[in-house]
Amino acid sequence: MPKYVIISPVRNEEEYLRLTLDSVVNQTLLPTEWIMVNDGSTDRTEDIIKEYASKYNWIKLVNLTDRGFYFPGTGVVNVFYKGFEKIETTNWEYVVKLDVDLEFAPDYFEKLLKEFEVNPKLGIASGCCLLPIKGKWVIENVLEDHPVGPSKVYKRESWDQFGGLIPVPGWDLADLLSAQMHGWQTRCFNDLLIKHYRITGSRRKGIWAPKHLQGRFEYRHGYSFGYAFFKAIFRIFDKPYIIGSIAKVCGYTYAWIKKEEFLFKEDMRKFLRAKHKKILLKKFKLAK
Repeated sequence: MPKYVIISPVRNEEEYLRLTLDSVVNQTLLPTEWIMVNDGSTDRTEDIIKEYASKYNWIKLVNLTDRGFYFPGTGVVNVFYKGFEKIETTNWEYVVKLDVDLEFAPDYFEKLLKEFEVNPKLGIASGCCLLPIKGKWVIENVLEDHPVGPSKVYKRESWDQFGGLIPVPGWDLADLLSAQMHGWQTRCFNDLLIKHYRITGSRRKGIWAPKHLQGRFEYRHGYSFGYAFFKAIFRIFDKPYIIGSIAKVCGYTYAWIKKEEFLFKEDMRKFLRAKHKKILLKKFKLAK
C-alpha cells in the first residue's frame, strides 16, 4: 500500500477540527504519520489534538509559540515546514498538505492515491472543494489542472524535483507551476469532494479589501492585464456581486501603477502567461 504522510498547519481551529480528525482516522487507507503543527492557538485546538493523539500514535503534535497574529500565505508555508522537518517515515511516497476545516469520505485518500498509480506523470492532485454558500454546498470553480490549497497531495518524486513549497503569497499557484514546468501533470478531481467549511480568505473582513488584495497579487504573480480583466468579467456574478470584480481590477491597476515587486521569478511568470493565453483562446473558441 502506498505510504503517505500528512502535515497540517493549525491555528485556532476548534470549530471544525473534529470533522477533519474524524475524516482522517476513518480513512480506508491511513497515513503513516499525521503531523499537526499548532501555530500558537489560543482556543481549545491543542486539547482536541492531544485527545486524538492519545488514541492514535501516528498523530503527532508540534507546538509553536504564538506570534500574536494570523499570517496567511508565507506563514502557512513556514509552519508547514516545521512539520515537514519532523517526518520520521523515511520511505514515504506522498506528502499531503491538509487544512483542518474539511470533511471528506472515508475512501478519499485511497481513491486519490490510485489516480497517481494510474497516471505516473501525475505530480500534484486534490479533490474538489464544496463551499457553503447561502445554505447550500456549491462546487468551487477551479481549473481542472489546479489542485486546491486546502488539500494537496504531492508525489515524492515530483516534490524532490521541483523543490517543494515556495514561502510566498500564492504558494499554492507557484507549486503547481513549478511542477508543470518540470513536466509533471497536476489535477483537481471533481468526483472526489471535500466540504470546506471556512472559505479561503474568509478570515479577512470586509467586501472590497479582500478582492482588492487579490487583484494586487494577480499582478505580482505575473498575470497579464487582459487575463486578469477577463477573469474578473467572467466571475462578475460571484459573491460579492459586481463589486468584487471591480475591486480586483482596481487592485491589479494599483499594483501596476505602484510597480509592486513580483513574487514569482521571470521564467514562472512567462510560463503562467502562456497558460493564460491558451485558456483565453479556448474560452473564445479561437483554439482547439
